[in-house]
Amino acid sequence: MLRSMPSVVPGPGDEAELLARASVLAGATLGELAPRVGLTAPPDLRHAKGFVGQLLERVLGASAGSLSQPDFPALGVELKSLPVNARGRPCESTFVCHIPLTEIGSVEWDEQ
Repeated sequence: MLRSMPSVVPGPGDEAELLARASVLAGATLGELAPRVGLTAPPDLRHAKGFVGQLLERVLGASAGSLSQPDFPALGVELKSLPVNARGRPCESTFVCHIPLTEIGSVEWDEQ
């Protein structure tokens, strides 16, 4: 069962704590999570791009905001969210990668 949380949730101490926090969210609706951190879920997410990611950042204790660094800087972890259907399958393609431009010529890319 989800408990009420403060509006500002402190960052997790390590990856295990972050994973435990995320696991507790399984099955919760956005409407249940939002009030726990002082937010209101919009009635239509098609007109609220970014709300889900921002909500998850607050609930999980991310601290980077819009800075160009991982969402959980102390852990080096970036949070990504994507929409899923009723079966839990992604509704869109998502690609995540990062490479400093100064290193682009010296990195070998895996092909799979």
